[in-house]
Amino acid sequence: MRLNPADLMRESRHILRLAWPVVLTSLNWTLLHLIDVAIVGHAGTDQLGALAAGRAMTFITIVIGIAALSGVIVFASRADGAGDAPRCGDIFRQGLIAAIGMGLVCGVAMFVFATELTRAIGVGPELVSEGSRVVRAMALAFPAQMIATAAAYFMEGISRPTRPMVVNLAMLPVNAVLAWAWVGGHFGLPAEGAVGAVRATAAVSLVGALAMLLAVWTLPEAAAMTVRASSRDAWRRALLGTPALLRFGAVPGLASGLEMAGFSWLIVLSTRLGPVSAAAFQAVFSLHNFAFALALGVASAAGVRAGNAVGEGRPGEALPRSLIAVGLVVVSMSMMALAYALAASPLVALFTEDNAVRSLAAPMLALLAPFMLFDGMQMVFVYALRSLGDQVMAGINGIIAFFLTTGGVGWWLVERGVGPFALVYAAAAGMVAAALLQTTRMLVISRRMARRS
Repeated sequence: MRLNPADLMRESRHILRLAWPVVLTSLNWTLLHLIDVAIVGHAGTDQLGALAAGRAMTFITIVIGIAALSGVIVFASRADGAGDAPRCGDIFRQGLIAAIGMGLVCGVAMFVFATELTRAIGVGPELVSEGSRVVRAMALAFPAQMIATAAAYFMEGISRPTRPMVVNLAMLPVNAVLAWAWVGGHFGLPAEGAVGAVRATAAVSLVGALAMLLAVWTLPEAAAMTVRASSRDAWRRALLGTPALLRFGAVPGLASGLEMAGFSWLIVLSTRLGPVSAAAFQAVFSLHNFAFALALGVASAAGVRAGNAVGEGRPGEALPRSLIAVGLVVVSMSMMALAYALAASPLVALFTEDNAVRSLAAPMLALLAPFMLFDGMQMVFVYALRSLGDQVMAGINGIIAFFLTTGGVGWWLVERGVGPFALVYAAAAGMVAAALLQTTRMLVISRRMARRS
């Protein structure tokens, strides 16, 4: 693809058409957690600390599951690019089988071993009890969240991202009201603080999973793609194809889990620095996730377009399409970073009434804001590399950046007595390292493809 102005505008519009529903879907997921943090924060700093402790464990598991299903969007985009409609239905069923299996195994493990897992990752002793209750409540949501993810990934892969967006946006106000009621004891529900917020998420996740499946079932191309096929032969093919899907997602899942472990380690370190630091970093981390949702939407679109290029037999087009996506993500995240830097104080005030937490969180957010651009850039290339079949090296790069760099720098700085700002320095170091590693890898793979062609 030549990057002349006409091609650039055409591809930019295509990416944006795919990206904006995924952005809203990702923002919905982030807002769901932001709402929980805001509601729980107003219930007390101790409850916000318990939520942070529980999420230090559950976030790792959820991220592993979501990334392990990344083959759904990659394989679906390739099949769609190749015009192989029946293959799309097989991929959808493979995704469901994988999602149900992972959801049940991980959900049961989190529920049964909640206390041991919470203690094992190093959560402060005073938060282990309440944190493990949060983990058990979240475990009930895991199977439904995996099913919803598989269905959403399938629709994104076949360039139908609006449907999962509608489902997620419809669930958001329901979750907000239910969380408010369960945290504070309204509408006859018990006042359960952090645990109540997570129980609300579990209930809404079940409804959302059913709605996602309905959205796939009613697709206009559902018949051509055989997504409604229920024959023994259809499910046998899906069962036989599921191992390949899981093999593809194994390294992304492991890498994403270790990447999140790096950030969760920062959450753990924040609990060791005291409840004020834990609450402040929880607010900053939540706002980072909100901004990251913008990057995730554009990255998903870039991955779909790269997968389409592979399916079309033109993998050389993946790089220019990805570079256009990087330009879009830099522009959007620059605006978000500027807003965070200029309005840090009022933004963190949404999460807590504790002046000590606000005073600490505001400068932490302002310091982290510009580094979010690097986080957006690296995510675009991660999705593109997965679609090009280079998910292993992309995963290794992520482990180096976010597990080793972020986790290692965070531990070293805290041990040296830098204090709460060590958490921000560590996160920023990982983002920069990831951007450099993933950009370099994308250029290397693109040059290989150019030589082969």
